[in-house]
Amino acid sequence: MDINELVTFKTVVEKKSFSAAADFLGYSQPNVTKHIKKIEEAVGFELFKRGWKATLTREGELFYKAAADLIDHWKSVCLVSQEIETEQVGELRIGIIEPLAKKLLPNIINWMEMYKPKMDVTFEMGNTRRLAELVATDELDCAFCGETDTFSQELEFKKICKDEIRIIVLKGHELLTQKEVALNDILKYPLIYGDKTCLSHQAFMQVLQQQNLLNQLKTHYICSNQLLIPDILTSNQVGITTQSLAAAEKGKTVPLAIKDMNVKLSYGIIKKKRNYNYLEKTIQSITELALQAN
Repeated sequence: MDINELVTFKTVVEKKSFSAAADFLGYSQPNVTKHIKKIEEAVGFELFKRGWKATLTREGELFYKAAADLIDHWKSVCLVSQEIETEQVGELRIGIIEPLAKKLLPNIINWMEMYKPKMDVTFEMGNTRRLAELVATDELDCAFCGETDTFSQELEFKKICKDEIRIIVLKGHELLTQKEVALNDILKYPLIYGDKTCLSHQAFMQVLQQQNLLNQLKTHYICSNQLLIPDILTSNQVGITTQSLAAAEKGKTVPLAIKDMNVKLSYGIIKKKRNYNYLEKTIQSITELALQAN
C-alpha cells in the first residue's frame, strides 16, 4: 500500500464511481480496481460493498477518514520538502561588522522579505575575529567582515569591497584651519577610536608604529561600538574611524586630509569550506547582492 493507492481510494469515494475516478486520475479502470484490491489485501477487510455503486463498508468509512488525513499530511510533507529543496525555510545566521552594517543590512533584509519570506534570519554584529570564530564553530553560516591573515584554513574569504581609515573632527575644530595636517598633529588632541579588535584600530596603530609615533600617543578613549564615534565626539577630540562609517554620518563631522597617510582596508564574506551547505545558494545570492551594493 502506497500513497498513490490511497489517493486512488480517496478519489473513488469522492467521485462515487470507479470509472469516474479512473477518468479523473488518467488511469484505466482495471488499474483503479487493482489499487483498491491491494489496499484491501494490506488492511485485511473490504473497503466497498460489492455492486455497481462505490458504496463504502463500515470499515471503509472509518478507513476513509484516516486515509484522507494521511493524504493531507503527505501533501504537507511534500510542500515542506519542496521548500527545503529550494531553501525557503530554516534559519540563516549572518555575522556583520559595524562598517558594513548600515550599508548591507537594509538590502539583505529587503531581499530576504522578497525571496525568502518564510526563512528566519539572525544577524550577529561583532568584530572580525569574533565573527570568524563563530563561522568556524558553525554558530554562523557566513559573516561580512574585514580581511586578515589570521583566518583559519577551514574558512574561505571572498572580497566584496574596499575601505580606508578616516580621521574626523567636528566642524569648527582648530585643525581645520591648518593648510596641512600631519599625523603627529592629531596626536596633540584626545583621540577616540575602536577597541583592539577593530581593524581600524589595528591599522592606525600599525601606522603609528611605522612612523615611530607610538610614544607620542597621549589621551585616548576606546569605544567598542565604532558607529557611535561620530556621535560622541566633543569639540577638541579627533575620531579614528573608516570612510564607510564617516560617510554614513556626513554632515555631523568633517574628515581631515592627513599627510602621508593612506591606509586601505578590505571587506568581504567568509564561510566555512565544505563540500555541501544547505544554504549555499542563498549565501551566494546575498554575496552577489553585497557586490552590487558596492
